[in-house]
Amino acid sequence: MELELEIEGIKVLAKVDTGFDGDVIVIKRVFDSIPCDPSQGPRVCTATLECYSTFVKLASVRYLGREIIATVLNSPVIEKNIVGEGFLRKMKAIIDYKDNDIRDP
Repeated sequence: MELELEIEGIKVLAKVDTGFDGDVIVIKRVFDSIPCDPSQGPRVCTATLECYSTFVKLASVRYLGREIIATVLNSPVIEKNIVGEGFLRKMKAIIDYKDNDIRDP
């Protein structure tokens, strides 16, 4: 399942990863366009228990007509945009697995 988000005014297509508890992971090009300095972020681990360090920025993210400040991560080894459970909870979005959809409550 993919979502189209707007991160600091940039449209981003991201895959939903319900195993990721964070907000958003983005590729370097998107991360570098967020207008603030990065900090050392948390380590993220894959389902195969490979763990990677990250950088973090706070950014304005729009989805479903709402805007929140989200934690946006980047790791040099993760080369895709990912939306996690944390972001979906903050947006109060409902995942409809049967229809492969995410909707506004």
